[in-house]
Amino acid sequence: MKIAEFAVCTGLSKDTIRYYEKMDLLHPEIKNKQREYNKKDIDIVETILKLKQTGFSLQEIKMLFEWSGNTDQNKKLKKEEIENLLEIKVLFEEKYEQMLQKEHQIKQIKQVLLNTNNKINQLLEKNKR
Repeated sequence: MKIAEFAVCTGLSKDTIRYYEKMDLLHPEIKNKQREYNKKDIDIVETILKLKQTGFSLQEIKMLFEWSGNTDQNKKLKKEEIENLLEIKVLFEEKYEQMLQKEHQIKQIKQVLLNTNNKINQLLEKNKR
């Protein structure tokens, strides 16, 4: 699909799509000097959007994509690769802790809303005509 249709499918603007390409997050096929997007590209955008919603920056997402795309479990890592991997590990641990905090906050908010709803229902029940 062309960029206009891809924009509709993903809910992104053409400029955002081009920016993701410039950041090397998206890699559409080029046919006759035109970008061609497919289901895999939609999946990538959905992943980017989910990661952004959970607090990842585009730079962090790029780092994650680069690392996950080049993973060989049997590879003997060089010192620099180990350092990069440790940075990614720290990043994920921080993001995980942030998610736990958000989850706790959401649970608290849900309880407040539930309590408020119960009070409203009780008040309405007492004031039925």
